[in-house]
Amino acid sequence: MNAQFITIIWRFLSRYKPVSRNSYSSERRRRRAQAAIKQWIKEKRWTEDATLSEVAQSLGIDKDYLSKYFRRRYGKSFLQWRKEVRIKEARHLLAKDKRMPTALIGESVGINDKSNFKRQFRDLNGCTPAQWRLKQQLKVRGK
Repeated sequence: MNAQFITIIWRFLSRYKPVSRNSYSSERRRRRAQAAIKQWIKEKRWTEDATLSEVAQSLGIDKDYLSKYFRRRYGKSFLQWRKEVRIKEARHLLAKDKRMPTALIGESVGINDKSNFKRQFRDLNGCTPAQWRLKQQLKVRGK
């Protein structure tokens, strides 16, 4: 009876693989990395002019992991994501402050070159920041 009991227990336990310490620690590292990325986004550090490698290094994570994170989470590269977030914030500022110069708005979202800001804005919105602002003002007046 004792041998049969041990055999049954052994068969039962052999079906389940124990969680290794490595998988536990890699899960912790993954969570820590994701928390660091989320904090970086929350602090609007995307306004800094840093490469993917520099951002990864500042967060203490692997640049390949950071790249894959943005592709999985947002469906685009880190640089494309950052460009879109910057332009979205620029649209918000253009609508919020009608007198703030567009060049200053570009700088505040991390695009310091005025012509580069206009080009990136036009790429995503089909018009320049000044044209977009004017369209928004006309929409408000038309309501």
